[in-house]
Amino acid sequence: MEIADDVRDERYCVLTTQGRVTGRRHSAELWWVPSEGGAWLMSGSGGLTQWCLNLQAEEQGVVRIGYRSWLGRASFLAPDDEEREVVLQQFHERYDPPGKDRTDPWVRNAVVVQMVFVRELT
Repeated sequence: MEIADDVRDERYCVLTTQGRVTGRRHSAELWWVPSEGGAWLMSGSGGLTQWCLNLQAEEQGVVRIGYRSWLGRASFLAPDDEEREVVLQQFHERYDPPGKDRTDPWVRNAVVVQMVFVRELT
């Protein structure tokens, strides 16, 4: 399942996960880049964000981009995965302003998650 053309230019997505402790829904506005079958998300703080910890506990969530939403399954890239640096470069190109490059700290610290879309929600 691919990101629809009508929402590809949206700058942010909203990820909703189930809290691993409380069981309550937790939503976070995040940067994203398209991936085959879903969207890449990044936790620049080494995976210590609530949304990232929640996905590690229960590997699913709802991703909303613009007015469209998908149920997704989380797949975490290993720190030594070759695709990780390619994805981080995509985040740099999409979000770093001209003259700024956060790629090196992201390579050291970021956790990269692919949300593979299972189905679109209505």
